[in-house]
Amino acid sequence: MTKKEIIERGYIDQYVLGLTSDQESEEVERLALLYPEVQEMINIARNKVCSSFNRKLTQPALRSSFLSKRRVLLWSGIIISFFSIGFGVLCREHISLVHDYSIQSEKLAQEKAKVSQLASYTKVASEDKDFLHALGTRRILMKGCGKSPNAEVMVFRSVYTGKTKLRVIDLPELPAGQKYQVWAHKPNTEDQMIGELIAPLRFDSLYTMDPVHQYSAFQITSIDPVTNQSQPVCLATSGK
Repeated sequence: MTKKEIIERGYIDQYVLGLTSDQESEEVERLALLYPEVQEMINIARNKVCSSFNRKLTQPALRSSFLSKRRVLLWSGIIISFFSIGFGVLCREHISLVHDYSIQSEKLAQEKAKVSQLASYTKVASEDKDFLHALGTRRILMKGCGKSPNAEVMVFRSVYTGKTKLRVIDLPELPAGQKYQVWAHKPNTEDQMIGELIAPLRFDSLYTMDPVHQYSAFQITSIDPVTNQSQPVCLATSGK
């Protein structure tokens, strides 16, 4: 076989692709040793085959790599969106819980204030009850006088401590700006004002007066703040 024959019959491409017989392969290798141009043609044919193979191999790989990156980005976006939604829900729940906690705390504070106020009222009521029923507490009924004959007030006084409280049974309503003054008359000394009653009058409560240790009478007078004139309304004598 000559150089011209292996070129024209395409033995070089067949040889590179491994399609020649053993005898044909030996002949091509022999001529490649004799003719450098034959060896060059073999090298060129091999490079073409390798380039074609690399292109066919690389393009799917690149395509696969691109698809893989797209999948990664897609799943990353989904995961980020999921966590963003979850974080938003948690923030909203947190704000709602904080708001509810604030409302509940305010309600609890209000309830505590009511309980404290009720406890204070209960304590005062208990102390008043004990005082009213104590063996040393005396009751002095003040009767109306002057222009208020139907007025009536009860005075409670401890003979041991002089502690004095007053309960309104019936007193005329006070005109705007006026008030009642409660006086204790003492023998051989000046009268002592022991308290004041200011509208609106409370008929269900006890008014606490200053302590009175000695007295000869109690008197309630109405005071006009404009003229500063006083008018007796109730009086109780025979005290000791």
